[in-house]
Amino acid sequence: MYGTPFEIFGVVHLLTIAIVILISALLPKFYKNKSDSQKLTMTRIIIAVIAFHLISSPYKDLYLLENPYHWTEVLPLHMCDLSEIFLIWFLLGGPRILYTCAFFWGLGGATMAILTPDISHHDLDYIYFMIGHGMIVIGIMYATIALGNRPHAKDIITVSLITAFILLPNIYLINDLLGEPANFWYLQAKPDGASLMDMFPDPPHSLFFTIPLAIAVFYLIYLPFFIKDSISK
Repeated sequence: MYGTPFEIFGVVHLLTIAIVILISALLPKFYKNKSDSQKLTMTRIIIAVIAFHLISSPYKDLYLLENPYHWTEVLPLHMCDLSEIFLIWFLLGGPRILYTCAFFWGLGGATMAILTPDISHHDLDYIYFMIGHGMIVIGIMYATIALGNRPHAKDIITVSLITAFILLPNIYLINDLLGEPANFWYLQAKPDGASLMDMFPDPPHSLFFTIPLAIAVFYLIYLPFFIKDSISK
């Protein structure tokens, strides 16, 4: 059954944002100086929560919602889905490139999704949406602060090239092959909820605006590290 209609920056939305900010700020700092075994335990908990969300989301979308999604919409191919996969893989011991991709995609995409969610009601879909995107931010902050990882300026170029020239064409092709209503990365149509994409032309022409904007966001996300490195010189 539907919950109350979603209101952007309403009480429930603002409370959700506050919870994500508090956990993503306090949890990594709390574990920063803990023992390796304690960090490993929390790492496993974060992996388990993200993995459960990733695995159970398609079942929720297809069978638990009052208005279920089509199967072509629930494949884990959105940028935030890939952020979850890459973050899990990295925390399990995968290569550093997984962290850098998840860092820029996650902090750029998940935070925007939390601020402007493509959600209509405060229901199970809302809970899943916010837990999934919130855990991306929390996991990235944990990997950065508690586990001592960080991006570098050259990573922005690497992640941008991977995103624009490897993943984006393949996601576009997958959308085309699956047909409607598949709309991964919103390359076929704008999201239903309010978002920055409302300012741009309809896809795919919006790419001429969203790609430069995404790269600019990557640099903005990196700014604290640039300032820190400049001060320490």
